[in-house]
Amino acid sequence: MPSQDKQTILEELQRFPDQSLSWERSQVIIENIREERRWMQKREKQKRRIGWVVKGMVTCAVLFAIIWMNPFSSPAETTGSEREVSLREQTYFAAAQEAIHAIGINKNFLFDEMEEDTEYWIVRTTDRQAIVTFKPNTTEVQSVSAMYTSDELTPVYQKYVETAQQAMREAKQSVDFREAHYFQYDNRTTLSLWFGDNQHVSVDLKTNQVTDFSIFYNLADVDEKVVSSAKNALMLLAKHDRFSFTQVKKSTTKNEEMWTLSNEQEKYSVEVGAKTGQIYRVKHVTDHYRISSIDEAVTVTKPLVQSLFGVDITGYQAYGGRDWGGYLLKSEGKPTIRINIADLSIGNIAVIGMER
Repeated sequence: MPSQDKQTILEELQRFPDQSLSWERSQVIIENIREERRWMQKREKQKRRIGWVVKGMVTCAVLFAIIWMNPFSSPAETTGSEREVSLREQTYFAAAQEAIHAIGINKNFLFDEMEEDTEYWIVRTTDRQAIVTFKPNTTEVQSVSAMYTSDELTPVYQKYVETAQQAMREAKQSVDFREAHYFQYDNRTTLSLWFGDNQHVSVDLKTNQVTDFSIFYNLADVDEKVVSSAKNALMLLAKHDRFSFTQVKKSTTKNEEMWTLSNEQEKYSVEVGAKTGQIYRVKHVTDHYRISSIDEAVTVTKPLVQSLFGVDITGYQAYGGRDWGGYLLKSEGKPTIRINIADLSIGNIAVIGMER
């Protein structure tokens, strides 16, 4: 079992290749993760209770068989449609629906699940199309998350839709969206429109300004300096110049606009800061840089890191290892460098990037 420090490094390495999601979509995912964790904890407690009963009644073979064959048959495990809904649940289901209507969209969701936590009470639909949280023991709304189709949005949201569609027009993309996600938490309220090919634009309802987006562009519409910089980064890693891009995406990452130029068939990509031109991440499997041990992680990559990111990693400390899938190069007060390797037996670089 790895130590806590090693586990932290491993988690950072595993997160590195993943693309960032919009803030509000991330919150929904985080909530689902928390929910799953709570469910597993409850189930584990139930297992322990059942095990205690079995030990205490080991002489009763019939009862033992019933418990063993159906250990989780308590009413708490039944679905919302099968169990009896309590008066309190009815009250909160109604309050959740009222919160949905209060945002100006008259869509009725079938709220059928409720969970009580020390910090908030959650009311939701089974399919997670709508989630409303309340302060404990009150009907004071903390957050509202709801999904809608394009024809379910009322005219009150039209100006926000037009703002999102304008961003798509500027990229010469279709303005027909498939679904909308309303998210309200504390003083922040956003409407995210999801277009084809997993493109989205999020608009702040207070300012009617785009706050988050992921949109594809035509390569011909991208500044040649950006394209040239991305190709040069790949050349530094692969030692040849036979590169071409088939897909270009512009998105926001930690409040910074980012170009991602890629060739999906050849499996290489580069992330470039849209305003700064800074290279942040290069993905391409190469045998020209091999790290055979953690002691070589800094020395082997030092000239490459300097050329790609303009960062001198003298004095950096390496963490991780080939059996972990990569390395983190760190130094207090300086950008962290992340390296993923392709073949564990070779130690060749597959991805190298700098934190933003």
